[in-house]
Amino acid sequence: MKKLMLAVAAVAAGSWGAAVAAAEDLEVLDAQIAQTVAQVLMEGAEKIEELQVKVEGDLEKSCGVHRDRVGILLVPQKDIKPENEAVNADPGAPLAHMFMSEGFTLVLDGKPVDTAKLRTFSVQGPDGNDMKVIYLTLAARHLDDDSWHLYGYGVDEKPLLDVAIGEGSGPGTEPLALEVKEFDDNAGTAYVTIFDRFQSNFKVAYKEPAQK
Repeated sequence: MKKLMLAVAAVAAGSWGAAVAAAEDLEVLDAQIAQTVAQVLMEGAEKIEELQVKVEGDLEKSCGVHRDRVGILLVPQKDIKPENEAVNADPGAPLAHMFMSEGFTLVLDGKPVDTAKLRTFSVQGPDGNDMKVIYLTLAARHLDDDSWHLYGYGVDEKPLLDVAIGEGSGPGTEPLALEVKEFDDNAGTAYVTIFDRFQSNFKVAYKEPAQK
């Protein structure tokens, strides 16, 4: 079973394939595969200490997108609720683990973020080699001006990602849904939908990792 999980993990967390530079969405990852991949990736995430936001992942609610054996995966906070007092103070209420295949990164102010600002860890691939995974923790924050924000934490104490949360619907997957659309020239827009009522978006980019 362990070998099977690792083999399936290559679909979304493997670093061998290259994302196609085409103006189309990334494909939604099958729910069962998403759960299996999440189980492998969570083993790496649980070894990381001193996280700004502690997320207790719900593997059964995992969701993700992929293309050509690279992708992005969300593992929502367990028993997540629309109302949580933690949203009213830093670092925010835990929302999800976010995993990206090596080569993916956030795009802020029109430029790809240096991956040194993002947490990384490795899991063993089906060929026995380590696969590098990019990792962020996501949180929801309600500010005094009544605005809502999605925070994404990397290695720094302050959130690396800070984008607005507004009204919006997605594909219907709850509590969270992930879509990556308008993917063109290896860059696209990631949409995170919460309870199919609220939505936030941010840019991501992909560059094929150098061959080792």
